[in-house]
Amino acid sequence: MKTNHVLGIAMVTGIVIILIIFFMGNPGNSIPSIKAEKTGSSSVQEDPSSTVAGQLSHTLVLNGLSPQPVEKILVYKVVHPQYTRQDIILLAQKFNISPIGQVKEVTEGSSIASEDGMIYAIMKNSGSIEYTNSNRAHTVNPMDVPGNLPSDEEAVKIATKFLRERDLLPEGAVFIGTEQGKIFITVTDGDDIVTWEDVQVWYGRELNGLKVKGTKISIDVGGGGDIIDYYSNWRNYEPYKEYPVKSPEKAFDELKTRGVSVGMNKEGTVSINNAFLAYYTKPGAETEEYLEPVWVFKGDVMVDGKSVKSVEEYIPALTDDAVKSLSS
Repeated sequence: MKTNHVLGIAMVTGIVIILIIFFMGNPGNSIPSIKAEKTGSSSVQEDPSSTVAGQLSHTLVLNGLSPQPVEKILVYKVVHPQYTRQDIILLAQKFNISPIGQVKEVTEGSSIASEDGMIYAIMKNSGSIEYTNSNRAHTVNPMDVPGNLPSDEEAVKIATKFLRERDLLPEGAVFIGTEQGKIFITVTDGDDIVTWEDVQVWYGRELNGLKVKGTKISIDVGGGGDIIDYYSNWRNYEPYKEYPVKSPEKAFDELKTRGVSVGMNKEGTVSINNAFLAYYTKPGAETEEYLEPVWVFKGDVMVDGKSVKSVEEYIPALTDDAVKSLSS
């Protein structure tokens, strides 16, 4: 029997170790990265040129009509949060963490944890918020198994009600889908055995009529309908100025020059079937000053005439002069 933990017991062990370091004292005076960015239907894709494993393809084909060019687009400015000690205490109460829990305040934000450190919440001044019950989230336990989970439809109702009752569902949030988080064991010549599972409910947003890629709320519903994990990368923005936009053709040429990751597949051809303007927000761990537009290119990696992988790529949409003006 071969064991393949998708989320990994090692990750959980690492979380516990990091938590101990975090609450005992952090020499670097910074919040440690408790866990990576959430993945799923709304996850932000890395720049393919940074992909270590896999090949890059520069053979791209734009199928269908190119989108209409846009002369100017509104750029938004970030309204940075000013979290206080009371904010983290109030957040903890929303997730039933005792107010006498351990509070840690550093330059990057603040956190609070249960006495044993296994249940915690973090508010980062960059704009992200996290809550995790590490006794259950991404941890094999008797509660969070397929037979105990609500249906996807029930999970959406549970998650939405929970967020609304605790003022955690911002105005403009839109439900975008569900996924199952799983830990399983692969069995040689047999069916995989799921040893842990939850239902992840995802929400996104639009601004100025455009999708905001990277802005997301995810909330994980476990066995019995319990909330076992929450993550929000949801910054506040205010309109700033309009700036000129590069043509979709120029953006596509830049994408061809940069290349698209095809993973471990043959280089093949990347067939782009859809292109549109959107906004892109930085990951929650990073500081952001402006919300800028991107050209989004979606399509498939084609090998021997068959689609083997879907892709979604982002190219900055502002002209070079606009970027210089914004940065100055």
